[in-house]
Amino acid sequence: MHQSLRRTLVVALPFALACAAVLTTYAALRDRLPDPLATHFPASGKANGFSSATSFIWVATGLLAVQGAVFAALVHRSSRGIGPPRLLVAVAYGESGLLGYLFPATLFANADVSDAADVRLPMWQLAVALACALPAAAAGWLLAGADAPPADEPAAEPHRLPLGKGEVASWTRTVTSRVLLGVGLALACVGAVLAFTVSPGSGLPMAVMGVIAVLLSGCRVTVDRRGLTVSPPVVRWPRLRVPLGRIEEATSRGVSAYDDFGGWGYRIRAGRSGLVLRSGDALCLRLTTGKEFVVTVDDARTAAALLNTLIDRAARGAGRPVDAS
Repeated sequence: MHQSLRRTLVVALPFALACAAVLTTYAALRDRLPDPLATHFPASGKANGFSSATSFIWVATGLLAVQGAVFAALVHRSSRGIGPPRLLVAVAYGESGLLGYLFPATLFANADVSDAADVRLPMWQLAVALACALPAAAAGWLLAGADAPPADEPAAEPHRLPLGKGEVASWTRTVTSRVLLGVGLALACVGAVLAFTVSPGSGLPMAVMGVIAVLLSGCRVTVDRRGLTVSPPVVRWPRLRVPLGRIEEATSRGVSAYDDFGGWGYRIRAGRSGLVLRSGDALCLRLTTGKEFVVTVDDARTAAALLNTLIDRAARGAGRPVDAS
């Protein structure tokens, strides 16, 4: 079986098992549950939020099904060079383990209680849920198998984009990290579940972190007469700019987010830094300081060619010699 298809099935499996656990628990306890159910618990552990059993089951199984579909889609698309999907599988297993414990635990807490207002779900239950999530994540990591080693792709030769006298040009592309997007969605969903089932204070910070991760999971890369500009696609801050005067030369090459930079996001290594949102094609700038700046983006060869042309044009305007190679 193709590795990406196998991983897609592997990542969907724990969410299906978690759904089965919720439905099986509900079927076994249905005659012992109050109506409505206690579904929201603050730090004190005593219920302060309620819903019907039908609503709870629909929300629980629906959330697990959607999460499974999202993670399966992310892992399936990860075969297109967006970076090692093994981490996505581990995160999916950890989240399914967390929710697969919390939802049935809520049903067990309601069993044999005549008044849902008397139901308690102590905070140690959350610790047990996390204890279930960690080995589940480890199992996902092992079941996903090793990631294929990245191809050793050298940097391309510097080249120029022909521009006539007086012509202006700009280039822009948007790149998204599905790894950061998946992690952000997972944090937001788990935070929302914790805020709903435990307390707003226990879930909202995680949900906010997830939303921030989603907003920063992509960027717009622009090359024009000002140099290189990188900014989020939705909001315009934070923004990173490398002026033409700081760039000696631009090339493109393939990079591996994990092997070359140790992860995703803004990365700093000895002699180089970069915004690495996925593995694959990258724009590489040799700066006047001797260091390298890298940003992963599609069609990096065209961006490098335009930058070299604009650098030459700026050098001629300043009266400096130009390397026309």
